Amino acid sequence: MGEGFIILKGLRKEFGELVAVEDLELEVEEGEFLCFLGPSGCGKTTTLRMVAGLEIPTAGDIFLRGERINDLPPQRRNVGFVFQNYALFWHMTVHDNLAFGLMVRRAPRSEIEREVGEMARWLELEDLLETKASRLDLSAMQRVALGRTLVTRPQVLLLDEPLNNFRPALREIMRGELKRLQKQLGSTMIYVTHDQEEAMTMGDRILVMSAGRKVQLATPRELYRQPNSLFVAGFIGRPPMNLLEVTYAREGDRAFLRKGELAWDVTLLRHAIEGGLRGEKAVLGVRPEHVLPVEEAERRGLKDTVVTGKVDLVQPLARKKIVDLFIDDTLIKMVVSSDFPVAKDDQVEVVFHPQETHLFDKETERAIYNGLS
Repeated sequence: MGEGFIILKGLRKEFGELVAVEDLELEVEEGEFLCFLGPSGCGKTTTLRMVAGLEIPTAGDIFLRGERINDLPPQRRNVGFVFQNYALFWHMTVHDNLAFGLMVRRAPRSEIEREVGEMARWLELEDLLETKASRLDLSAMQRVALGRTLVTRPQVLLLDEPLNNFRPALREIMRGELKRLQKQLGSTMIYVTHDQEEAMTMGDRILVMSAGRKVQLATPRELYRQPNSLFVAGFIGRPPMNLLEVTYAREGDRAFLRKGELAWDVTLLRHAIEGGLRGEKAVLGVRPEHVLPVEEAERRGLKDTVVTGKVDLVQPLARKKIVDLFIDDTLIKMVVSSDFPVAKDDQVEVVFHPQETHLFDKETERAIYNGLS
């Protein structure tokens, strides 16, 4: 894949006093499936609309194949856009909606029928081809909107939460099919979602946004294993990462992270920690699957501080359980196998996997270290 197929430089969008997107720098590679991920109102859709030409940037530049396209109208940008609000031709049938883009391009009738038929089968719309768009339910409307754009096979496809109204089973199927189609076409896709599972399973890379800003751009694996901030650490992962406020202290030649009576020896990492810590306050992070029963830690040969927690809730989930533990006044979650014996009010001894913990500066919220050892 080549670099810089789509480039955003200092992109900014203001709506009155509201800054929706702030100084966004981004390079999208050709043939990449890039997801924009973040909570509602973080600037994902506004950024997508600026790339499509539906919003005019307040400042900054947008380049496509090296050409500045800020002043090009949407129809001259050679991009397909699947809207969150469908934007169908309500008086037309499903068939004619799907065929519209090919008809505008004056494609042969045989090609139109072949492509429409294939798309209808893929999107489970075959029985609705003669139905007016205005009579469809939300799921079918969204499938028609998606199909109408995909049938033209655009080289750049912008999708704004296109699977929101699909039934769960079809939504899961469509994730895989969309990814497969993108690879077959070799097209570049930018996909907006607030669903981290969707982003983590579909994206080659993910741009995490918050309050109009880029927080982290990375592969799904990097986001999960190397979050660069407390925001990403808490946003990525289900259940989310456990975060405990701790204090850093030097005691002679040794260094510790302390929470009440608990202490984790971080002597070997003191130079890295002191280089990134503003003061004494830090946040220790560990994902629920890396909170290990002490017996499991011993089997793995892992030796670290043993933490005792009181079980507050057990949630069975097929092959695993999610267990809520209180450590002093802090609630954390751990994930164990379904046959692990545990019940409410039990006292459970656990170890935080020493190679799978994270440390963040409390003041700046930036990562100091990922993977303490």
